[in-house]
Amino acid sequence: MFGLYRTGLALWVMIFHLLDIPVIGPYAVFSFFALSGFLMTTIMHDTYGYNISGIKRYVINRFLRLYPMYWMVAVVSILAIMFVSKQYSINYKDVLYIPEAIISIIFNGIMIFPSLIPYDIGPRLSPPTWALSIEIFFYICIALGVSRTKEVTQTWVGLSAFYVVLSYVIGLSGPHRYASIFAASLPFSLGSLLFFYKKEILLFIKNYRIMHPVAIVCIYILHAAIFTIHAHYYPFINSYYISEFGRYSNIIITLLTIMSLYYRGEEIFSKKLDKVAGDYSYPIYLLHWQCGLVASYFLFDSPTRGMSKEGGVVFLCALLIVFGLSFFLIQIVDKNIALVRERVKANTRR
Repeated sequence: MFGLYRTGLALWVMIFHLLDIPVIGPYAVFSFFALSGFLMTTIMHDTYGYNISGIKRYVINRFLRLYPMYWMVAVVSILAIMFVSKQYSINYKDVLYIPEAIISIIFNGIMIFPSLIPYDIGPRLSPPTWALSIEIFFYICIALGVSRTKEVTQTWVGLSAFYVVLSYVIGLSGPHRYASIFAASLPFSLGSLLFFYKKEILLFIKNYRIMHPVAIVCIYILHAAIFTIHAHYYPFINSYYISEFGRYSNIIITLLTIMSLYYRGEEIFSKKLDKVAGDYSYPIYLLHWQCGLVASYFLFDSPTRGMSKEGGVVFLCALLIVFGLSFFLIQIVDKNIALVRERVKANTRR
């Protein structure tokens, strides 16, 4: 029951990028990492298993989930950039242009940007794919057993937390705690660790009748709103450290949200509705920069985004475009690929 939640996170990323609303983008990205850690560990244990056949089917399914849609989006990106011109696109988003060097073409083709901080590598036909490059790295780690047992996963969490503390001690810059593979390790590992405490958490929920999804999601949104308001209206009052604190407290609230939706999500909406809503999360995440680019080009002579009247108009137009394009891609890509993915899962269960 995570479809609507994922789409909400993708929209937060879009708002962060196109309207320059502070804080919520990084919070959403870390929430994505924690959710992926939980889900990938769960399906490895409950669906695929750690034998060669299971790992192979897990890899095939992840490939089918990520790449066909991404390749279609890459084509859309190339067409959009060619239409508006390379210079206009770069002025709108610095890494959004067509790769020319062979190595850049390969990186964009496989959606893997080999760096400890993938965010630093450009061009990217879909700018947010730096985070997907990190996700793919941890998908592979999980397949290889980094969350196979509770003890190993606890060690992973400990090492991840140690890195965060060390990064402050030795004075690493902010991107090392947000946009790097090591930074993503903490939310990923904590999400994975949830799998091993599912029964205890379920017992706790039943005994005390707490963690209703609506209440937890409201807390999640309120938490982000508080730190967003602070960053926007009081940017010079310890803003950096406060937003850093908020990012890590956001992980804890994300874990509560994951468990609440996992056990009680059906109390607020049906699986069918959740599935339909969730189908939009991935294309929205991949396409929102390009949709903002096209909207800006048609509406204004110069690249326009941010918290202004003009930026708001661009955002609303981009929102319409991204939902329209997402619907189209879901119909021609996702629905057909989903049938193949289900066969892969069915073969695993035999």
